[in-house]
Amino acid sequence: MPQTTYVAVPEFAESWPAWAAWLIEKPLQIALILVGGVVVSAVGHAVVDKVTRRIAAGASRWRGKTTQESGGEAVAGRATERREARARTARSVLRSFVTVVVWVVAVALVLERLGVNVAVLVTSIGVVGVGLGLGAQTLIKDMIAGLFMIVEDQYGIGDTIDIGPATGRVVAVSLRVTTLEDDDGVLWYVPNGTVTRVANKSQG
Repeated sequence: MPQTTYVAVPEFAESWPAWAAWLIEKPLQIALILVGGVVVSAVGHAVVDKVTRRIAAGASRWRGKTTQESGGEAVAGRATERREARARTARSVLRSFVTVVVWVVAVALVLERLGVNVAVLVTSIGVVGVGLGLGAQTLIKDMIAGLFMIVEDQYGIGDTIDIGPATGRVVAVSLRVTTLEDDDGVLWYVPNGTVTRVANKSQG
């Protein structure tokens, strides 16, 4: 009577369905998350571009009326330059904000799919973020104030303004600091967060 021969099944083959499912499911989910991040980021950038173009167009109509009333070509050129600089700054900041938010969420979702405890990670990052926020709150205040000043077109390069601490001609505007040159040729660097009121003498 012939004897039956049994062949040992490799250990990895016994668990084939489990790791095969993981190999197919997890990378697919991660790929979908990354693709979704790219799509959402692109849509967000498009919305930001559209909004900043509308801001610039609205300022253009207002500036055009002011220029016609004052009748100065130099004013028109400066206004155009200001609109372009203002739109570029606002677009750059908002696009960066959208990118950071979208990809922070995407990375968190990817880590969750990989089995990382995102709640603990977020708590740890939150504690560090609170510490950094307290230390950099003045910087953040200056940058937020500068962003609104640029978006609202409160003043621009070449304007003569009075912002309390100093009065003079604007020679540079950044998100953090406004630089003025007074009648004596002295440069004043005024943090945007300290500006509580603006008197613009160059807006007609």
